[in-house]
This record gives sequence, C-alpha cells and structure tokens, in this order.
Amino acid sequence: MTGRLWLTAILIAGSSLLRADVDEIRKEPDLLKRFERSIELAEAQSKVANTLVKDNGSRTELMRALTEIGAATKLALESLRETGKKPAKLSRQYKKGELKTQAVMRQLKDLVLALGFEDRPAAEKIRDEVTVTHEEFLLGVMTGK
Repeated sequence: MTGRLWLTAILIAGSSLLRADVDEIRKEPDLLKRFERSIELAEAQSKVANTLVKDNGSRTELMRALTEIGAATKLALESLRETGKKPAKLSRQYKKGELKTQAVMRQLKDLVLALGFEDRPAAEKIRDEVTVTHEEFLLGVMTGK
C-alpha cells in the first residue's frame, strides 16, 4: 500500500510539472516536436487522471488533468495542421495521433465509469472532445492514402 501512495505522489508531482509545460509546448517552434510533446502530455495526463480516481485523489487535480488532456490532444492536431502539409505527407504522425488518442479515449471511458455522478459530466465532455480529435486524426489517416 505504501508503494502505491508513493506512486500517486510522484504522479501528482509530475502532473504539476507537466501542467507548466503546456504553455511551453505551445511555444515550441518545431511543429512536429510540438505534436510529439503534446500527444505525450495527453497520454501522461490520462494516466495521472486514472491514478487519481483509483486512489481517491484530489478532485481539483483530476479536473486539471482532464483539462490538460483535452488541450493537449487539440494542440497535437493543430500542430500538424499548422505545418501546411497534406495528411499524406504526415501519415506517420497522423497514425500516431490516431492510435494515441484512441488509447486516451479508452482510458477516459473507464475513468467516466469509475467516477461519481457529480464528476461525470466534466469527464464526459473531455472524452467527447478527445473523440472528435481522434476522428480528425483518423480522417487524416484515411485521406492520406
């Protein structure tokens, strides 16, 4: 049990560092690096959110993690679009975005089911936003071929 508490503390501390990075990620001039960093952030925050729910963590931290997930997935898609290249030229990135957002969607689906009634609407909203972003990535994959 003590190991689990340490893991939670590390994840929460890491999430505060990651939160500060969202603004830094937006400042990244290399759009492909911005894509990579933002998709990794979304994935990391979804793990943090799930850990917070499992360990009955802070509701504030959970809402912050959920917000970061939505913002990071949107930023990943925006970064690819800002390159001005057609999805066919960025098929590897679009496929990676599609796979990563699909994994985040699965985690959010489980998270929504584990949440109490009062917290579900916020999580469902983020899940729906990530679903739309996932569909955009998938559309890029499909049109890229």
